[in-house]
This record gives sequence, C-alpha cells and structure tokens, in this order.
Amino acid sequence: MKRVFYYSGHRLTVFHWENNSFLGGFAFNPDEEGLESFKKYLLETENVPARIMVDIIEEDYKKEKVPHVGSQDRKAIVKRTLERQYRNSKDYIYHKVIGKEEGVRKEDVVLCTVLTNPAMLDSWFDIIKETETAVSGIWSVPLMSEKLINELELEDDNLILITQQVPSVMRLSFFRKGKFEISRTARVSTDDTPLGLSISIETEQTLSFLTNQRYIGFDDRLTVHIVTSGDEIEKIRTMCIDTPLRSYGFHAIKDVQDKIGSGGLKIQDCGGVFSYICSKQKLPIGHYGPRGLFKHYYERLASKTLYVASVAMILLSTFYTLSLVSETNIMHDEIKLLNQQTVAMENNYTKELETLEPILEKTEAMKSSVLLYNKINKSKKVSPQSFMIEISKVFTLSGMYDTEITSIEWQSTQSQKVQNISTKFTQSINFGSEQEIMQYATIKGFIRVSKSSLKESVEKVRSIINALKTNKSIVDVEVFKMPLDVRSKASLENEGGASQGDAVALDADKGQFEIRLIMKGRKA
Repeated sequence: MKRVFYYSGHRLTVFHWENNSFLGGFAFNPDEEGLESFKKYLLETENVPARIMVDIIEEDYKKEKVPHVGSQDRKAIVKRTLERQYRNSKDYIYHKVIGKEEGVRKEDVVLCTVLTNPAMLDSWFDIIKETETAVSGIWSVPLMSEKLINELELEDDNLILITQQVPSVMRLSFFRKGKFEISRTARVSTDDTPLGLSISIETEQTLSFLTNQRYIGFDDRLTVHIVTSGDEIEKIRTMCIDTPLRSYGFHAIKDVQDKIGSGGLKIQDCGGVFSYICSKQKLPIGHYGPRGLFKHYYERLASKTLYVASVAMILLSTFYTLSLVSETNIMHDEIKLLNQQTVAMENNYTKELETLEPILEKTEAMKSSVLLYNKINKSKKVSPQSFMIEISKVFTLSGMYDTEITSIEWQSTQSQKVQNISTKFTQSINFGSEQEIMQYATIKGFIRVSKSSLKESVEKVRSIINALKTNKSIVDVEVFKMPLDVRSKASLENEGGASQGDAVALDADKGQFEIRLIMKGRKA
C-alpha cells in the first residue's frame, strides 16, 4: 500500500492506494480537533512511508540564468542566489534546467520554485515527527502538472492547464512545449457567478500576464485545457469561446481518471488525480523538505535494504552450500572410480614388470659393460708411444742440444695435478668413472755443463719447462730438480780445461734435472 498526504493550504487529505486502485481517504481540518484526529490516525495505522503533496498560494516561480557548470555547482549557485531573498525557505527551494542560451558565455536557463511560507506546514510536520511517521518527500502540485499533460498527451506549444483541487480555487499552469514554466491560483466565486465565466475571466487575465512578462508574444497561439466535472463541461463551453489565437479543450475528470489508470476513484476534483500520479513515482525523491523530516524513511529504507541483502546472502550461501555438497558427491564418486582405475593399473603394471624383471636384472651389468667399453676405447689414446712422440717434439726444438735424457717413467692417471711429493706416484685407474684418463711421466736427465756455464744450463732447463707448458696437450708441469753449482762462486766459469771423461762426470753430477708432468691422451 502507498499513501499520499495532500495539503491544499487549508485541509490535509490522506489518499490510500494499492497498485492502481483507490482504497479510501481521510480529511483533516487545521483546527485543534482535526490535528488531534490526524495524530490519532498516524498512531493507529501502519507506518507506511507517506508522500506529501502541497498545493498552496505561497509558491514563487522564477527564471534564472546561471553559468553552464556541473549539477552540484549549479545547485550551490541557485541556492546562494535564492537564500538572499527567501531566508526562511532554504529547505524549500527546487530548480531544474529548462533551456540553454548560446553566446559568448554558455548559460543555462533554470526554473526555480520556492515555498515562501513553509511555516504553514509546521503544525502538520510536528505531528509527523512526534509519531515518527516515515515520509519520503514533498512534491509540488504545479510541478506535477507536467506529468499530467504528458499522461493526457497534450503537445501544444503554448498551453494553459486549468484544474480544481478544491471547489473554491482554480489553478492555471502555463507550459511551453510540454515544460512547466509558471502557475497561479484564482478564487472561484461562491455566489451565482457561473464557473465558465470565472474561467473565461481568469484565462484573459493570465493571458495578459504571460504577454506582459514575455512568456508568449502578442500573436502567439494559446491552447487552454480545462479539467472539470463532466456535468460542467457544456455550461463552461458556452462561455469559453475559441478565437483565432486562443482555443479551448475540455476533459472530464472521469475520462482523465480512466486514461491515467486510477481505478475506483469517485472524487470529482483533481486532488485525487494528482495523488495517484504522485503514488506512481518510481523514485520517491520530492521537490522540497528538510532532511530531518525524512530521517525515519531513510532508516526504514536502510533496514529494508539490509534485510534484503541478508536474505540474498542466506539464499546465496544455501545455494553455494548445496553446490559444494553436489560437487563433493561428484568428486567422491570420481575418487572411487580413480581408486579402482589405480588398482587395475597397478595389477597391469605388476604383470608387465614380472615379464621384464629378467631383462632389468641384466641392465646394470650392461650399463657397466658399456661404460667400460667407452673407457677402454678412450684409454687406447693414452700410451707411452703417444707420450714419447709429443715429448720428442719438445726436446728436438732448436736450443735443446747438449741435453741428455737418462730415464723416463710413465704411467696412466686420472689426476690433473702433479703430486708434490718426492716418493713415486702411483694410482689405480677406475674405468667406470667419468674422469678422463691421462698420462703421468717423470723425465730425468742432465745438461752438459762442461760446454756452457751453470747459469746457461739453468736457463736451458727453464726453456724446456716453458716449452712443455706451452704445449696444448700438457695439463701440468712441475720441476723437482735443477742443475746446481756446488763449487765456490769464483770457479763458476767454463770448464773447458777439464778432460772429456771428467767433463761427462761433472755434467752427470752438476747438470741433473727432474721434471714431472701430466699430459692428455692423443686426439683421435
């Protein structure tokens, strides 16, 4: 259910609506008894959020030109401009853009509406606040008239809509191309003056006002649409005569109610029509009102939102839980199937392995045989012959004469470093290892010192060592003995005066050298 509080400037009427059907209404006068009855009504009925409509004389309309800025900045400009004139109406100011003006500076044409005497609502609002009644907004009847002409599909460029919400007052609202611009109220005579005559007179006065205020030109055509009781239409028609610049249209309230879809409404004034239009607003955001008046409505809205969100979360959680249970059952069945497949695969694997076991037992031996073959194949490159060939190349170089080799000791090795020990080096060869097999040799000999000085003998040994080190096949070279002079420093001269036998003995004694080296096997 929806309810609308309609305030006509004197009496407050409550309309109850359910979907498109009118359920009933209550009227309250602004006296002490009426206010008490209104309070009792609010306390004894369900606190359904209410919408308030105001149709009062104390409503001003202005057009302002403001710079073309954002909505928040425009709102601040309008509020600042109007609050200078309407200090008591800061919560009752509304504006909307109705046009634009192009020029050096872009400007928006803004329609501003203000309730100039909001204090007349205080007695009703005090009761609403006291009973903590939820109110969603306050709407202006003249501004809502724009929705009525849209419902009636009235498309005249310049249009006046005349309605009666109470028998003693008529409202004349002007629209340009379907957009509301201004409205005024006029008293309806309660004596014997015909209603048609009052409408004709007020139409002429309104037309004169619009022309003087330049809302329309002197030669602009104007259409006047009158919404009234069906019984009054023929009487009014006789007194409202069409002219070349002015024409009249008539709409029975019953036809209007049928057109907009408000069922069950028997009231013969437009207050019920506007209350229905207000109840159909999808977004309950009104034109006026202080924030404090809407506090309980927004609290209810927040509570309802939280409730809906919690229900949605519960439903979502339930759905998610059921989904997880379903997925768990599916996964359980899949695990069972996989376990069965695993057992079958293990059985097949065992059967296949049993046939391969005799072959697999020979695998390690085959692997060792292959490694041994590879090592033996490589070790054929490591032989005394290959070593002697490389060493003879070094010792036959120019400058190696007067050198005599007395012994060469050779063996295979997997070490890449000459052992720095005086004892004889021995090592067993592991053919299964990945290490390369190389050649380890000890070369002994002497330099004929008798044919040169001891210093030159030492240099000659060093030349041999350098030649060995520069050979790409030799990995490491170490000297364990060099020619040595055992005589005094005064006799370190050429020994040419000695006999040949003595010289050979001297060479073998003083010119001895010993070199140890490690050399790679020959390249295939």
